[in-house]
Amino acid sequence: MRFGFVGPAESSSPLLEQAVGQLVTGLEVDTIVYLGADEAIHDFITAQRRGQSELTFEQRVAEVAATGAPAEITEVVRSLRGAMYLERLRVLPQPPANAIEMLDDRIILLVREKSSIGEEDVVNSNVVVYGDAKELAFKRYGPRCFFSPGPLEGGYLGILDDEAEGGGITLRAIDLTGEVSWTEPIQGRGARMKVAP
Repeated sequence: MRFGFVGPAESSSPLLEQAVGQLVTGLEVDTIVYLGADEAIHDFITAQRRGQSELTFEQRVAEVAATGAPAEITEVVRSLRGAMYLERLRVLPQPPANAIEMLDDRIILLVREKSSIGEEDVVNSNVVVYGDAKELAFKRYGPRCFFSPGPLEGGYLGILDDEAEGGGITLRAIDLTGEVSWTEPIQGRGARMKVAP
């Protein structure tokens, strides 16, 4: 399983489309979590839904393959790509609500605003991902870490991956071209007790 994290895009829907495209097609993430609440996400979703019709995608592809002009084929391909983007995109709830995901045995807490995190939230989490940092941020406190890709205009995305080489879970900061800036291993819930016979 691979999660991608995108910070607030503010009003830059094209930059958001570039980020989502990189995560879906370039880095093959399973789920993208958008950490902002702004017009860019609404514009992006509207643009990806544009042109969708009552026909299934298979019917539309068959129709344009048989009789379609190049512009129609391009439009169907764009719609297919947009549907794939929207299928993987998640938007966080309004604060103070948050979202929790499990990755292997790690608990990931996802929030828009770091100030909305309570002590109990932190105690029960391995990774806290938040959206309101002013820049790319990573802090480790014992077995827990806090991460934010920062605003999208800063040029960074995050990936949390349990398919890393050698096993385990890693957190990566990447730029919009897919280049890795740094990688951090994420510790598990701790040693499991074994009972000797």
